[in-house]
Amino acid sequence: MKMPLILSRKAPSKLSKSILLGTLEEINKKEVQMLMYWVILFFLLALMAPLCLRLPSAVWRVLFLLPYLGAFGESLKPFIEQSWPFPRDGLSEFFACIVSGIGACVCVYAGTYFKTLERRRFFPLFFAFTGSMLGVLWADNIFVFYGFWEATGLCSFLLIGFKFTDPDVRKGAKQALVLNIAGGLCLLLALLMLSQASGSNSLLEILYGHTEYQHSQLTMLMIMIAAMIKSAQFPFHFWLPGAMVAPTPASCYLHSATMVKLGVFLLARFSPLFDKNLDWLMTLGLVGAATLIWGMIVSLTKTDLKQLFAWTTVSSLGGMCMLVGLHEAYSWKAFFSYILAHSFYKASLFMCVGNIDKQMGGRSLDHVSGLYRRMPLTSLALLMALGSMMGLPFSMGFLSKEYLFKSALALKFPGSFLVLALLGASILSIVVGYRLIVVIFARQEDRQVLHEVQASMWGPPLLLASGGWLAGFFLNDINKYFLNPVVSAIVLRDVELNLEMWTGVNLALILSLISMGLGTVLAARYAGVVTKAAVWMKGLYKPSPRVGYMGTLAKKVMDRLQSGRLSFYILWMLLVPCLVLPWFLPLRDYAPSLRTDELILFQVIPFALVVLGLLPLIFSLKPLLKVVGVGVVGIGISLFYLSVGATDLAMTQMAVETLSVVVLTLSLVFLRPNPSGFSVLYRTVRALATAGAFVGALLLCGVMADGKLSSRVADFYRENALPLGKGSNVVNVILVDFRALDTFGEITVLGIVGMGIHFMLLRKRRLNLTLRPSIILHASARLMAPLFTVISLIILLRGHNTPGGGFIAGLVLAISFTFYGLVFGEEGARKVLVMKPLSWICTGLLLAFTAGMLPVFWGKPFLTALWLPGGRAFLGTPLLFDMGVYLLVLGMGTSLFFAFLRRDV
Repeated sequence: MKMPLILSRKAPSKLSKSILLGTLEEINKKEVQMLMYWVILFFLLALMAPLCLRLPSAVWRVLFLLPYLGAFGESLKPFIEQSWPFPRDGLSEFFACIVSGIGACVCVYAGTYFKTLERRRFFPLFFAFTGSMLGVLWADNIFVFYGFWEATGLCSFLLIGFKFTDPDVRKGAKQALVLNIAGGLCLLLALLMLSQASGSNSLLEILYGHTEYQHSQLTMLMIMIAAMIKSAQFPFHFWLPGAMVAPTPASCYLHSATMVKLGVFLLARFSPLFDKNLDWLMTLGLVGAATLIWGMIVSLTKTDLKQLFAWTTVSSLGGMCMLVGLHEAYSWKAFFSYILAHSFYKASLFMCVGNIDKQMGGRSLDHVSGLYRRMPLTSLALLMALGSMMGLPFSMGFLSKEYLFKSALALKFPGSFLVLALLGASILSIVVGYRLIVVIFARQEDRQVLHEVQASMWGPPLLLASGGWLAGFFLNDINKYFLNPVVSAIVLRDVELNLEMWTGVNLALILSLISMGLGTVLAARYAGVVTKAAVWMKGLYKPSPRVGYMGTLAKKVMDRLQSGRLSFYILWMLLVPCLVLPWFLPLRDYAPSLRTDELILFQVIPFALVVLGLLPLIFSLKPLLKVVGVGVVGIGISLFYLSVGATDLAMTQMAVETLSVVVLTLSLVFLRPNPSGFSVLYRTVRALATAGAFVGALLLCGVMADGKLSSRVADFYRENALPLGKGSNVVNVILVDFRALDTFGEITVLGIVGMGIHFMLLRKRRLNLTLRPSIILHASARLMAPLFTVISLIILLRGHNTPGGGFIAGLVLAISFTFYGLVFGEEGARKVLVMKPLSWICTGLLLAFTAGMLPVFWGKPFLTALWLPGGRAFLGTPLLFDMGVYLLVLGMGTSLFFAFLRRDV
């Protein structure tokens, strides 16, 4: 079935003829590869940036700028040629032009803004972010799309935390990361639901080939949440002002011109699926309007220029989201012109703030006083950008403002609220701009002699600010080459729209003039008060005494709930299973029954050991006895696994418990004694909660077992472990073959945890933890090291067909080296271990990754099992992967042990 890329209601025009003739089946692979080459180029540049920065300044500046100019030309080419080979379309290329064009300006600007050492940290992240942005815009596969979407959030986190020694910077970075991850998960859920419904992983097939998503409320909600978080819409707007702790070039590029518009791009991309859904239209309209007016109101209270422009960015993004919800011809005109105008003036404003901060040592309104005499070129760029933001005539800002009013007026009565919101935001934008203009031209004696910044710092903002004014003189070309392709790609049909600077006297023009007049009068009347925003707000807002009481109450509640005691947190967790009891106690049929004739000796002994180990945990106050109790409980569980035939689990549990007891015993050195313990009341409540949770879990297991469905996956594993996985140990075949990707993710996390523990304990006091000298211990250690090495290798090699495997073998070897280190100290263990523990971790990860990549060179999926022809059955990439697990676990165990022994590993 051939599906047209544009669904036209009339004869195709010359503009869209190339799109109308294209089909999803006729994919231009060369075009896809070309776009991915540009994405890969930026990631390679991120890797090579530190080396390039060692070259002469003129050389690395050109090397860094050329990829942006090339990507801009590649994005601009379809507009000039009016040809749209798959997967290109007007929307993605329009945003790609913004990303690469503004990226080129920021690249030139940042080269001078940062010092030498700062450049080596900034540019790799800068290039990686650009590659991620272009990947989102040019990807057609939903999983590639999602991967690049998350990469933009990760790069944003790293750039926000650029000055990571500042606690406020770390707070802002973590806040942005958590919200962006939450939005990414919502997007992933929506994409999976769309893929499941359409049977395709292609975005274009989902968009152009299916129309049954109009009533998929959950999918619609997930897309809106993901977009609102990324574009800082209410109630998720607070992360964007918090991200202003990032360096100014990062704030200019990510948090004003590019990344924050990804949410708007997502809404526009999926708007054809939900444009007839009233919930979609109402939610975007109301949330966008609320964010629009609220952002402008808050910006009046800010004296820090970056914060001020951050809140105006929040307001502008609200206007863009609102326009997607209107879905009228005027709204798409306003959408295009507003994004174009905002990209010009907001990037310029942030660069000007960076210039002021660099030269004057601050970025508050006080530092702007008399700016036109101190920094005339920066002042000119700032004034031109402010004029476009305020919507002065002949600027793109004026054009977008007029079409904003026309879009709201087209809705008749429902648009009255939106008209009021737009009118209020427009008035306040005049006030915000007027505040700055008054201060720029204020007469004040120079407190210090200042000079204009270098041309590479005033040139980019002046160029962008000029673009916001000059674009209005080329509207015919913009209409022909840009506007119609972009809107056609959004609405999935051929359109013919025109932007016009003068459309005659109409209500939208009158509203624009009214907003300018009222804003000017309001700003002039209250300029002296509004400029000193902190004083203004302090006089306007007097906190009630009740607010103080609420703060005290909140502090007391949080002190109770967040006590810092792990035992207290676990108690709350145990109370949840206790809530199950009232629901399941009447259902006696579901309670598990205990048949004494099924009890055997091998099940009674483990149960007795578990009970015996619990006694010191409950009643003893000595930490060492508690550690011994934990070990006894672990041994009992291991014996229970053994009694039911789960040999692999028993071996793993026993090895983990052995290593855990050693590590916990060593950790007692760092713990402060607590002779008082807990009160009798608390211990009684804890005991009752534990017993209730145990009974509740038993009842819940009975209910779950009664409704359990037969597993077809288990039968598949049992039947195919030997013929497909070439191993009779089903557990090991699952870990290294059938579910190797899961295992790879788990060992990656395990390696990260090992590194984290190592660095966390890096600055602890130096210790010399060794056992007392003993001839027996020395002889035993020297014997155990080679013996356990051989045993671990046997467990590793036999694991594919008999109980064992890389994880168990690595634990066994780590235990032997731990014992050796306790006897001979760290230096002795280092000599036997040969490499550092962290090196073993990295080697294990590299080996596992190599085992996964080898099949790729033969044209097979990642981690597909390959076997040596004519060799033993277990010789293949699964064994190589298991060896990687083996080395990583060895490095993890020894790294943890050595971290306790000494500071320097």
